[in-house]
Amino acid sequence: MVTIKQIAQRVGISPSTVSIVLGGKAEQRKISVETQQKIMQAAMELGYRPNIAARSLRGGAGAEELQVAVFWAQDFRAQMMVRFLQGLRSEIDRQTRPIRLAIYPYNNDALKDMRALTSTCDCHAALICNASYADMSFLEDTRLMIPAVLYNRVCPGYTSVNVDDAHMGALAARAFVDQGCRRAMVLTSPPVFEGMEVRVQGFVLEGSAHGLEMAGTVYCDNNMAGGYQAVRRCLRKSTPEQFPDAVFCGSSMIAHGAIRAMWESGIPRDQWPKVIAIGNGSEEQDVYSTPSLSVVEMPMEQMAAECLRLLLERMEGRDTGPEIHMLPLRYIPRESCGPLTDENF
Repeated sequence: MVTIKQIAQRVGISPSTVSIVLGGKAEQRKISVETQQKIMQAAMELGYRPNIAARSLRGGAGAEELQVAVFWAQDFRAQMMVRFLQGLRSEIDRQTRPIRLAIYPYNNDALKDMRALTSTCDCHAALICNASYADMSFLEDTRLMIPAVLYNRVCPGYTSVNVDDAHMGALAARAFVDQGCRRAMVLTSPPVFEGMEVRVQGFVLEGSAHGLEMAGTVYCDNNMAGGYQAVRRCLRKSTPEQFPDAVFCGSSMIAHGAIRAMWESGIPRDQWPKVIAIGNGSEEQDVYSTPSLSVVEMPMEQMAAECLRLLLERMEGRDTGPEIHMLPLRYIPRESCGPLTDENF
């Protein structure tokens, strides 16, 4: 393990100065920015990792706690955090050592500005969620000084917990085909990470392979209002007979808005298109909507628990290097679309 003394020797600075900088107190002690940069650069080059046990036993209230930072993007996914936190809570309850979660909301493309992620003074480790294209580039180019696990993102050098995005789209397409649908539309928001595009690609490839005609992709805001307004616009431009008989929605929220617009349109219920969404919202909303919403479930709680479990392994020195963990998916049929013929697909 690399020590503070080794970093000090590398830079030619006293160990006490290195300790102050790595402890996040450089500004208080008026240490120059140039010296701080030299120390941080040397620490990263040498592969320094903070001594978690030592930092946790400094005394005072909560000294035994492991402090885990959760970085979550402040956009349409903010409301999804509840499910993620429920998964973390279930894993924390299985641990014997107390764990404190610190939530760090961040703006898309601004993960690089989060000091808690690039220093060693705020938290012992990090769970990084919902990184954008720019955020992923930052992570790929940066060697973090605390252990980190990524949620639903794949990045060289990092352990991550994911689902098969292409299969998510394929499951929806196969369900539409099995229900006799002939023409499908994709209703989603502009992509903020690669997986959103891959889901649409998986849907189109699987559907086209089984004769499902594609009516194109309609982009909208990723909320109920976005889905509602998008379907209202589409219905104004076409008759009910011209409207696709299958709608694949990029989120539960978009789907609920779309269903509301269909209800207001006056189209007889038996003439509504089949609807399937990526199930990343509240299960209760999906179950109790009218009609209840069929989804390809995003297993968010299980993914969160697995993220924390893997992070704790790395904090305890039991990691075997970067790994990509894939969790299984399932299609949940409800009233908006029937079941798959092949449940094992």
